[in-house]
Amino acid sequence: MDVKIPSIIITGASGFVGKALLDEFKNEFRIFAIARRSQLESGAPVHENIAWIRADVSDVNSVSKAFREIKTAGGADYLIHLAAYYDFTGEDKPQYQNTNVDGTRNVLNLFKELNLRLFIFVSSTAASDFPGPGQYLNEDSPPDSDFNYARSKRLGEKMMEENASQIPNCIVRFGAVYSDWCEYPPLYMFLNTWLGKSWRKNILSGKGQSAVPYIHIRDIAAFFSKLLSNYKKLKPAQIVIASTSGSTTHEQLFRLATRYYKGSSDKPFYMPVILCGVGLYSMYFFGKLINKLPFERPWMYRYIDLQLNIENKKTCELIDWYPQERYYIEKRMPFLVERLKSDPNAWHLRNQAVLISRQDRPDLQIHTALVNAEIEIMESLLDFIFLAENNVRFTFFQKLGQEEVKWFIKLLFQLLLTSIYAGNKLLLLNYFEVSSFGRFKAGYKLSEISNVLRKLNELTVDKISATAGFEKYQQLFYDYITLPIEFGIDEVEHQYPLYQVTEKPAEAENITIPDKNQNPARVQLEETIWKCLVNRK
Repeated sequence: MDVKIPSIIITGASGFVGKALLDEFKNEFRIFAIARRSQLESGAPVHENIAWIRADVSDVNSVSKAFREIKTAGGADYLIHLAAYYDFTGEDKPQYQNTNVDGTRNVLNLFKELNLRLFIFVSSTAASDFPGPGQYLNEDSPPDSDFNYARSKRLGEKMMEENASQIPNCIVRFGAVYSDWCEYPPLYMFLNTWLGKSWRKNILSGKGQSAVPYIHIRDIAAFFSKLLSNYKKLKPAQIVIASTSGSTTHEQLFRLATRYYKGSSDKPFYMPVILCGVGLYSMYFFGKLINKLPFERPWMYRYIDLQLNIENKKTCELIDWYPQERYYIEKRMPFLVERLKSDPNAWHLRNQAVLISRQDRPDLQIHTALVNAEIEIMESLLDFIFLAENNVRFTFFQKLGQEEVKWFIKLLFQLLLTSIYAGNKLLLLNYFEVSSFGRFKAGYKLSEISNVLRKLNELTVDKISATAGFEKYQQLFYDYITLPIEFGIDEVEHQYPLYQVTEKPAEAENITIPDKNQNPARVQLEETIWKCLVNRK
């Protein structure tokens, strides 16, 4: 007898850490991966134990639907809440409230309905203010930093504490997470400058002593494995720190990077703090003039030569986890540099993908709007097919009957929805590639299928165009709706002439409608859509 493996929900599954955890847990857990991006777009792992659910945690209706699906599929045991917004502009963007605060509240409230063992809220060591010289942050340090991201994480941690008696939870504070490809934006920008041709390549701000703690993505994956194995040791809303101890300075990183890149370390030029401030503001205002803002922003001035030193001995002993020395950033710098030297295109593509986080997801919004409009669109299409004046245009469908036609057009609409959801415009094409012969044998007419698809496109585009707030997406309707339907029409028009040479379709008058209790047609439809969904990857 098969033993049921534990289940876990991971929000923010399409992100850097989320994808690493999918890889880590895919053989040990049944995973419900929640993300705004599609699995295809994000390049996330595909596995028989991973169920991908597109949802926006800031949208209570979207995430509620996701949790209903999870509950229907048997629920879960654990939840890791990674979904969060962060950028390096220093601007107080609405996403900090919408995603980090409201999104956390939405997930927390829905968590109560699933009776899970543990809610893991991912925060950051940056939620705490920099300690004084020679001092260290630890698990007892308050989240008292005062920039926008830190404030949003402080509110999240407060929610965990307030709900600790009702919801088993813990708080994980990350250090700066990186990989052998870098994938940590500030470090990427440093290396680009230090190892490039910029006139600033040897300049270090202040005394070069700005420092944060780094943690390799492989150590993060191992951390969560240990945390879940030892979750019963945790106190309510306990804070644990996923980081190496201490911190690594810009000067250390500069000397290591230039040494491994050039064979010997470059000599840094230390820019006085006051001049750094002038330089940051000058670069920013010049960037505004040419409409190309630099990564470096004026807010960074206040952190020059500050060190975010960490002491997380309590965490390490509690869950029996220790960062491996081979993954310390000082040990991994040769790997980062070699990745850059050997495959610069992949290096920049991966890091640019981390830098550019698109918050506006029109495909997800269009999908949600169409799900809500499904009944209206289906009824309009069915009424159109069975108009008396269309008895010549849809002779076969009208003789087939409303019940069977309803199932057919619903299948087409679901395939369209899935193509938007998964980011795969070829689903309707795939469907007709495998089903056209069966349709032909059953008497379905080429002209009638094509006309149904064209009317489906018209009704769908008209409905979404009339939906408030979607005016800005007009140019995308062709990509997300019309193009997949046109691919489907093209495939039907390609397949049917091949069959007409050798086969004779059934006459509509002789079609035998299956008994509803047996319903082999629906079994065939379900099997066909399953094949299409499997092939969508």
